[in-house]
Amino acid sequence: MLPSQFAEVAGFPLRWQERDLQQYLGERLTERGFQVQFEAPANGGRADIVSNWQGGAIAEVKKYLDRDTIYQAVGQLNLYGLNNTHKLVVMGFLTPDASSQPSALKTASMVEQNPRIQVVFVNTVSEWLPGNRIAPSRVVQFFSLPKLSLPKLDLGSWRWWFRVAKANPMLMVIVATLLSVMVSQIKRELNYCQQTNQVWSCLFSPPIN
Repeated sequence: MLPSQFAEVAGFPLRWQERDLQQYLGERLTERGFQVQFEAPANGGRADIVSNWQGGAIAEVKKYLDRDTIYQAVGQLNLYGLNNTHKLVVMGFLTPDASSQPSALKTASMVEQNPRIQVVFVNTVSEWLPGNRIAPSRVVQFFSLPKLSLPKLDLGSWRWWFRVAKANPMLMVIVATLLSVMVSQIKRELNYCQQTNQVWSCLFSPPIN
């Protein structure tokens, strides 16, 4: 989406400024359930956005991202990121100047070789586009993994075993497999005993005289 189209759909003022984009991005994070602080003091400067997004992130917002503004933002973020482990995120529109776009994309790729740094061209990523909403509950459900859980311990009740089987089907598969192996082993031993007419000695120890 072109920056001009983005600004129009998002309801930016006609002569919109960087702070309008900053406010928009902060609101999108809030809608997704994250905490946001604007213009937060950080090592002698002021970070545009500080959030618990991505486990902790500091975002520097630029109106348009080209080679120079990306380097500028990364320099600021390196200062803000001293003495903390927050993700350092450069955010803004991919420059509308077609001749400058290749260098902007290449610069973004270079600075992202540092795993702590991320460059987001917000007008090219669907989750940031106006009108695209991501429900926090869906995000959590999609990425959550099933946990192994045991119900309240009550070994004297068959209901406990039923709840264990229901809550942990994989555990029951393992138990069933082990039992199957044990039964097969016992059958093989009985067959051998029957063939050698030594069933009694196989099953029981000889009586002590």
